[in-house]
Amino acid sequence: MHKLLSSIWILCLFTLAAPAQEVVVEVNLAGCQEPLALLKFDGSKFYPVQSVEKTGEDQYQVRLPKQETSFFYIGTSRSNMIPLLLGEEDTIRLSGSCLKIRTAAVGDSPLNTNYQELKTEINALKQEGAGLIRRYQSKRDSAGKAAVVADMEALDEKKLALLARAEKQHPLFGPIVRLNTYLSYHNHPEGYGNEIEYFANEFFGLVDFSQPVYGQLPWTFEKFQEYATTLASIGINAERQQQFIEGAMSGIAPGSPAHKLALSGVVAGLKQRNSQSFAHFAQAFIDVYKEKDPDAAASMYAEIEQVKNLMKGGSAPDFSQNSPEGEPLSLSDFRGKVVLLDFWASWCGPCRRENPNVVKVYEKYKDKGFEILGISLDRDRDKWLAAIEADGLTWPHVSDLKGWQNEVAQLYGVRSIPHTVLVDAEGSVIANKLRAEALEIKLAEIFGE
Repeated sequence: MHKLLSSIWILCLFTLAAPAQEVVVEVNLAGCQEPLALLKFDGSKFYPVQSVEKTGEDQYQVRLPKQETSFFYIGTSRSNMIPLLLGEEDTIRLSGSCLKIRTAAVGDSPLNTNYQELKTEINALKQEGAGLIRRYQSKRDSAGKAAVVADMEALDEKKLALLARAEKQHPLFGPIVRLNTYLSYHNHPEGYGNEIEYFANEFFGLVDFSQPVYGQLPWTFEKFQEYATTLASIGINAERQQQFIEGAMSGIAPGSPAHKLALSGVVAGLKQRNSQSFAHFAQAFIDVYKEKDPDAAASMYAEIEQVKNLMKGGSAPDFSQNSPEGEPLSLSDFRGKVVLLDFWASWCGPCRRENPNVVKVYEKYKDKGFEILGISLDRDRDKWLAAIEADGLTWPHVSDLKGWQNEVAQLYGVRSIPHTVLVDAEGSVIANKLRAEALEIKLAEIFGE
C-alpha cells in the first residue's frame, strides 16, 4: 500500500513538472465586429493557420502546439492586426480595442516585451541616423562636416553594440538587427565611387541570406521594400535599379521562403514608387511562383497589365464617378479632347498650392481641345465643394468620397497627391505626374505653341 501511494505521488509530481505542450494566447479585445484569426505571412499574402475561439464577451483564445518561435499575427484584416512571436512561451495575454489591434498590450510574455523594446531601439537609431544626414547636408564647411562624420561613426558603434546584444538575447533578434544595420558611407567609403553605389551594395552588407532564418522574418520583406523604394526614388534609371536589386538578391536561393519575401518586398516597393522596374520584377515573381502559388502569380499578372495601361502609350482605364450634382461622369465622355486627370483633395496642402498653376493652363488651353477632370480623395462633401469654389476650379469634378480608397485612385495606382495623368484625344496615356512648368511645356508641345 505504501509503495502504491509513493508511486502515485511520484507520478503526480512528474505530471505537475512536465512542460506545457501548447502555447495559449488569451485575448481580451473590446468591440470586435468581425471574426479574429491567427495568421502568418509568406510575402504575397497573410493566410490563416488557426482559428481563434470566442470564449465570452470580448474574450477569445487560441492554442497552438509548442514549436520553434516565429512570427504570427492576430487580427481581423491586413490593416488591423498585431505581430506576435509565438512558439516557446506557455501563456500570452493580449488586451485592447478591436478597432486598433496593432496598439493592443501584450502581457505575460518576456519575449514579446523584449521584441518591442528592440524595435523601439532600432527605430531610435534610424531616426538618429536620418538627423545626422540632414545635419551633414546642411554644413557648408569641412570642419562642420567632419564633426558630423564623427557623430556618424559613434552611431555606427551603437548599431554594432545593439547587434552584439541582440545576438545573445534570442536567435531571431540578431538577424532582425542585421537587416536593420546600415553603416555610414562617410566612414566606410572604401571601393565605392559614390554613396549610391555604397548604399546599393552595402544596405544588406551584414546579412547572410543563406541562413534559413531570413525566410521566417517579415523584416526580410520590409527591408527589401525599403531598399527598392529608395533606389526608385534617387534618380537612377530602371536598368541600374534592376542591376542593383538583382545583385542584392543574388545570395538568396530562388523559390526559398526568403526569396519569396525579398522579391515580394521589391515588387511592393517599386509599385509604390511607380517605377518602370516594377513589371520586370513582377514577371520574375510570376516565373518562379506560378506553380507554387498560382493565386499570387495571377494577381501579379493583373497588376502588370494595369501598370502597362498607365505607362506612356497605354490605354487609360475608363471609369465613372459622380459629379457634385450627383451626375455620373466618365473619362470616355471626353473622348476627342486632351484630358488631364487631376487627383487631389481639399485637405492636401501641396494640391491647393498647385491649383493656381492648373487654373492658369486651363484658362490658356480650354478652348483648344483641353479639359481637366478633377478626382477628389475627399471624404467630406462640403469641404470638397468649398475648395472647388475657393480655388476657382471651373472644370468638371468627380468623387466617391472614400478618401484614399477612392476607386479611380485605386484603379490608377495613386499613392500620393497631387498626381496627374495626361490622356490624349484617343484615350492613350501621354504622361504622368506633370505639374507646373512641365505641364505647360507639354501642352504647348501638343497644341503647337
